[in-house]
Amino acid sequence: MKWELSIVKRKWIYLSLIGLVLVAVSAFSAHAIGFNKASVLLKDKKVVAREIDGEIKEWKKELESIEKNVEAMEEEKSNKQAELDGLLIQVDEASELISQKDAIQKELDELGVQVKGQKDELKKLSGEIANKQNELDSLNKGILVKKKEPRTLVAGVFIAGKDIAPGRYKVEPVNGFGNYFVNGGSKVNIILGRGDDLFLPEYVFELDEGDEIEATLSVKYTLVE
Repeated sequence: MKWELSIVKRKWIYLSLIGLVLVAVSAFSAHAIGFNKASVLLKDKKVVAREIDGEIKEWKKELESIEKNVEAMEEEKSNKQAELDGLLIQVDEASELISQKDAIQKELDELGVQVKGQKDELKKLSGEIANKQNELDSLNKGILVKKKEPRTLVAGVFIAGKDIAPGRYKVEPVNGFGNYFVNGGSKVNIILGRGDDLFLPEYVFELDEGDEIEATLSVKYTLVE
């Protein structure tokens, strides 16, 4: 009986030892597996970290390139703005010149109208003078100078019958030009002078007793028939 108990005890001891061994082996295996897994995970993390670090470096390079591009673009923008400001100044100056041109053109147009009016007036006066000259030439054809010395009166106011005898006279300017009126211009109203179509170099009329002569220049009087 004792011997049987001893065998049973030994069996339990063996089983216990075997259990302990199994537990130890299991623990060691688990530790080994966990360590391996941890090593693998750590190695993977190192690999990932290296990759991330490489990507960060690439991003930094790309960021630096972008910053340089931004600086270049800012500089180009500044240059373009300066160029635009210059063009705007030129546009303002051109607008001012255009306004001045329009004002000058308007003045020229107005002067052109005035010049045309003056030319028309001059043409009209030239025609009248030509007619008067023709009339004078026609009268002069039948004029015979009387055998009497011409008389000269200076500029002033004179009365026929008092300062000069009445009669038919040809009047001529001594020099220069000026107005010549008889009876306030109601009888004679001319401009005596030479060297211009606007002046009459001579004029023939009948000077009656009491006529008032007004001249602004010296006039030579020649009696004619």
